[in-house]
Amino acid sequence: MRVAALTVGTVAIAALGQVALFRGHGWVLSRDLVAFCLLTPLAAATERFVIHVRVRRGAHAVSLSEIPLVIGLLVTSPLVLLVARVVGAATVLLFSRRQRGTKLALNVALLGIQATAGSAVFGMLADGSEAPGPRQWLAAYAAMIAADVVMSIIVTAAIALHDDPAEWRRLPAMAVHGVPLAVVTTSIALTGVLVIRNDPRAIVLLAVVSFVTFLGYRGYVRQTQGHAQVEGLYAFTQAMDGSLGGDDVTRTLLSQVRDQLRAEVATLLTPSADQRGWRGTSLSGTGTIEMFSVDGDAGTAWWAGAAAGQPVLVRALRSASDADPGQRAQPVDGIAVPVITGEDGTGDGGTGVLLVRDSLPEIATFGADQVRLFQALANHAGLSLAQAGLLDRLRTEVAEKQHIALHDQLTDLPNRRNFQQLLEDRLATPSNGVTAVMLLDLDRFKEVNDALGHNTGDALLREVADRLRRHLGDRGVIARLGGDEFAVLISEVGSTAEALAVGNELVRAVEHPISFGHLNLTTRASLGIACGPEHGTSAQTLIQRADVAMYAAKQTRSGARVYTPTDDKNSARRLALVADLTEAIERHELTVEFQPKMDPKSGLIVGAEALARWHHREQGFIPPDVFIPLAEHSGLIRPLTVHVLEVALRRCAAWRRAGHLLNIAVNLSPNGLADTTLPDVVTRLLGQTGVPAPALILEITESTIMADPGGSMAILDRLHALGVKLAIDDFGTGYSSLGRLRELPIHEVKIDKSFVQRVAVDHRDRAVVRSAIQLGHALDLEVVAEGVEDAITLKHLQREGCDLVQGYFIARPMAADVFEAWLAGRTSRDANVLYPQFGG
Repeated sequence: MRVAALTVGTVAIAALGQVALFRGHGWVLSRDLVAFCLLTPLAAATERFVIHVRVRRGAHAVSLSEIPLVIGLLVTSPLVLLVARVVGAATVLLFSRRQRGTKLALNVALLGIQATAGSAVFGMLADGSEAPGPRQWLAAYAAMIAADVVMSIIVTAAIALHDDPAEWRRLPAMAVHGVPLAVVTTSIALTGVLVIRNDPRAIVLLAVVSFVTFLGYRGYVRQTQGHAQVEGLYAFTQAMDGSLGGDDVTRTLLSQVRDQLRAEVATLLTPSADQRGWRGTSLSGTGTIEMFSVDGDAGTAWWAGAAAGQPVLVRALRSASDADPGQRAQPVDGIAVPVITGEDGTGDGGTGVLLVRDSLPEIATFGADQVRLFQALANHAGLSLAQAGLLDRLRTEVAEKQHIALHDQLTDLPNRRNFQQLLEDRLATPSNGVTAVMLLDLDRFKEVNDALGHNTGDALLREVADRLRRHLGDRGVIARLGGDEFAVLISEVGSTAEALAVGNELVRAVEHPISFGHLNLTTRASLGIACGPEHGTSAQTLIQRADVAMYAAKQTRSGARVYTPTDDKNSARRLALVADLTEAIERHELTVEFQPKMDPKSGLIVGAEALARWHHREQGFIPPDVFIPLAEHSGLIRPLTVHVLEVALRRCAAWRRAGHLLNIAVNLSPNGLADTTLPDVVTRLLGQTGVPAPALILEITESTIMADPGGSMAILDRLHALGVKLAIDDFGTGYSSLGRLRELPIHEVKIDKSFVQRVAVDHRDRAVVRSAIQLGHALDLEVVAEGVEDAITLKHLQREGCDLVQGYFIARPMAADVFEAWLAGRTSRDANVLYPQFGG
């Protein structure tokens, strides 16, 4: 396309030049007709005998075209000269050289610009007299040199656009190269004109002198091209010896043989690793490397003989059907020779095939000389390829051994030594950011190995490593220190809080259920974080303190934990508290309190939320945010949940027998949906207490249900099939996917109290609450607002259309007996009449 644009531009410039020149010349029919008849065959004859001067892969055509041009400048007008030059030369290009398409168009444009440029320069320098004198002579020399320079520029531009931008560097040499021949041929033409003016028969002498000059110059060019071929062989040797790696050698080889053989495409074929096919690397005329494969043996491929060890020569004569030979499966012409590649898939020296195809248009076809040259190139290339293959194998072996020394064999993560070196290098680099070191350990991993075998344990470790890689991404480095212990290095985080957020993210990623066939494993992880320079400035200190924080997290079952100095001390209080909690659950010493849920439009109490409470015998009241995490991370959360469910359902059954048709809400822990026995437990308790399934609401935090909605869906579907209602607690804090939220079988959302408590004074919280209510209603969900602590907030929620509210303004959590008394003392209308959907 770019060469076509250059051609159009050249034609346009020639046309404009002819328009300008035509104004200054008259038209003499008889004289110009005779000149046309003389110049046209002369132009054809000079174009028929062309010398190709090789320039890298291509060749510039050099002819005696100055002879008819000079004669035309002296005897006729620029337009007649242009037409005669184009008609005569184009006839040869079309019928003798069989040029077509863009190449023909470009060459015709070159003929036109040559004639136009020569006429323009001659017209500016000549004195206008018809008798040729010294001034006309000098003008003719200048015109021919200028015309040749213009053609050199356009030819160089065409080569640079089509194939080689570096061709511009060779322009000065090419332009100077044509000057001597232009001077000689111009001298012959001027002499011939002077002689012919006295005796027209002297044109025969002019033809003889021109032909002899042509033969002499062609011999000179062949001699210089022979020297150039020797220099090319030397350049090929130097280029191959200077290439180091296998890929570098292959590219250099293909580029060099394509240039030396003057072919459109060069290809190296090597046997595939399984010896059942071939791998190919090809370099096309555009300089593009293409990788491909050939299935099976060489078969009937034109280069099959070279695969068997014999050179192959395919000769062809170009014709009109040979357009775009690069798209042909079979070449227009080609040479294939065997070459030692240094690889055959087994590490020994193998035999490949080196081939070129589709000679450039300036060559009639490949011949025996090119075959001998190609074999010489292939012999030297074989040595270079073998050396490069050996060097690549040595590099690969060194890299593999270094990788093994610095990486864990099971997970391919950096090992302890590598991690410590990376950390030391990071700390040695000045930075204003925080360097975070994290140590993650799997809880009760030994039980997995003991119960399921080491193969399952290894598979679990590989899955954990993959999850850590995926979730951390390019934010840091993951390493395996040994056993079930992993390390994380984050070079720069904004703060310790940001490091903790990343740590929590990694823990959640690890704790998603893992499937091994029909088996689902739920892993627990503890992660400790130490940040430099706050917690230390050396690699050893940061790793040691992250380890301390990790064991503190393991003891408190807190997931991710940032190091504090108190973590260095043994927390006997926490250990004792876990033991006391175990005993309290076994003895059913934990109590359950109830906080009512009210319809803000009618004031009716329609349900209650069951909340676990622990009054320690010695320490007194233990807050839920202390003992609930202890239960979750010590494996006590399941018996605790079953205890609360049983107490709540028995109380709900008693209320309903007393005429209070309330529902009861029970919170599930973040790990509740990983318990595949939960639906069975709920079914059993509902049957024992007689509470209808729709009266039980199971509340799951938004972050829990959205963390692994795919893994939770099976449990949710089973609960939904029972008729139990499902609610998302703390709605608005977990960044839910609305598309996923719509697909879940939930019935209720509870707006987190952090938004509700300031809804009357903060317009941003009002916007969040309003959006949550509208979203819930759009999804046909009931919306509950928790944290209602004053009348203004309640009125605002009434206006917004919130379905249910709960909070201290309605009532604080109460013991069961207190709740029953409080409920009996209310003077509301009969809930059974107003809310029949809660009836038994």
